[in-house]
Amino acid sequence: MLETMVKKWWLISLRGLIALVLGIIMLIMDPIAAAALLVLFIGVYALVDGIFALVVGIINRPPHRDRAWLIAEGIIGILAGAVILVAPLLAGTLIMYFIAIWALLTGILELVFSIAQWKYIPGAWMILIGGIISVLLGGLILANLVAGVVLLVVIIAIYLVIFGLLLMLLGFSLKSIDVEKLRKEVIEIAAGQK
Repeated sequence: MLETMVKKWWLISLRGLIALVLGIIMLIMDPIAAAALLVLFIGVYALVDGIFALVVGIINRPPHRDRAWLIAEGIIGILAGAVILVAPLLAGTLIMYFIAIWALLTGILELVFSIAQWKYIPGAWMILIGGIISVLLGGLILANLVAGVVLLVVIIAIYLVIFGLLLMLLGFSLKSIDVEKLRKEVIEIAAGQK
């Protein structure tokens, strides 16, 4: 799976760029206008993010035992995005619950994946930090629903900026990995564990 991630590094960086741009736009906009557009943007982002994660998980050849985490993350993102886009008139509270649950589940999956791949991915700490931030964001939204939409817009925008930067850094760090050298190292590690 790591080989596929290295070869498709640009998908990870693109995923991060989308999050970064969305976060910056939300920070610049009037908070009330940003809240009105939040449903649309988060729905589209969750859908696109889920598609990218699913594609990376599916195209991973040869199949790797840990690719199921990416596939699960992709499916969760696609489902969250579809629900948000199909029902845009739901109350803001319900939308925030969807976002919080999506962030929590995505974060948990990223934590599990980063720990499982710690020995193999040089930038696994970035996935780990992204997972921690995702879990914290989900918990913070659930704890602060009554605090108001404006606060949640700012929290989500900051989250998107940080998460986007981390994904972009991870993508570019994967770009510099020599695939052939990596393949030999993984084989050596696997041979040593038998």
